[in-house]
Amino acid sequence: MRAANRWWRWRRSPLRRKVDAVDGWLGLVAALLLVAGAPTAGFCAASWSYEVQNQVMREQQRTRHPVTAELMQDVPEAVAQRDGTVGGRFPARVRWNAPDGSARTGETQVEVGKRKGAHITVWVLNDGRLTRKPLDHDDVLSAATATGVWAGVGSGAVVLSAAWWARRALDRRRLDAWDKEWAEIGPLWRRRTG
Repeated sequence: MRAANRWWRWRRSPLRRKVDAVDGWLGLVAALLLVAGAPTAGFCAASWSYEVQNQVMREQQRTRHPVTAELMQDVPEAVAQRDGTVGGRFPARVRWNAPDGSARTGETQVEVGKRKGAHITVWVLNDGRLTRKPLDHDDVLSAATATGVWAGVGSGAVVLSAAWWARRALDRRRLDAWDKEWAEIGPLWRRRTG
């Protein structure tokens, strides 16, 4: 009977109640952070990324200009790749006039099947160097969306990981307390049954 009373006292002990209360609050806080915090983190990251990418887009559109260039070599026809896709662009030499009027040559990606002497549009910087096409609004939205999704998923993973580690620590504390209690109660039960 004394062993049962001791077990009942442990079950109602202040330590057990504190550990259980912390465990309950941990679950509630983790759920709130997952439901509200992760989407908020994703939205904030997406908004920040949209602003940054929008500034980059405006800068690129201000400093990059389309010019007509002449192909200096034939571009091969589409060739099937190992994975079954058909190649759509190949590097080729082109010639164009820089904004200052000087003739320039360089290499850029050109659609397949173009012949030497064909005219294509290339993008150049203010000083006449070849560059990539500037970002457009769809590129900005794609980057912002991807940033927001990754930030939301990442913050959710951090919350779940922290909750898991905290729950492990609480379980370890419970097991240590149960071991201590069992060391006191176990011998009393063995005497009654043995």
